[in-house]
Amino acid sequence: MSEVFLLIALLLAGAAVLLWFAGGRRLLNFVDYGPAPTVARINRYAALRLLLPAGVNLGCACIAGTRPELAVPLLFLTPLSVLCAVVWIAAGISRLKT
Repeated sequence: MSEVFLLIALLLAGAAVLLWFAGGRRLLNFVDYGPAPTVARINRYAALRLLLPAGVNLGCACIAGTRPELAVPLLFLTPLSVLCAVVWIAAGISRLKT
């Protein structure tokens, strides 16, 4: 079951890398980017915050590898960590627009 967590961590890390190198492209649909000069800055900010769910899933993979009976309850941490990252990104965007 730890392979599932590793796959999710890899996908989330890939999304973070994609955002980091997106430059001026507007990829996030829940963010009001505002003026064009801040787009790359917002993408880099969001990319770093997306590493939180990737790290949580790596931790879950380690725990599920040693204690397989905890694999199913640990699945609830994935959407929770993604939700926390989205809220963290959305809350910090207003600070970056200035």
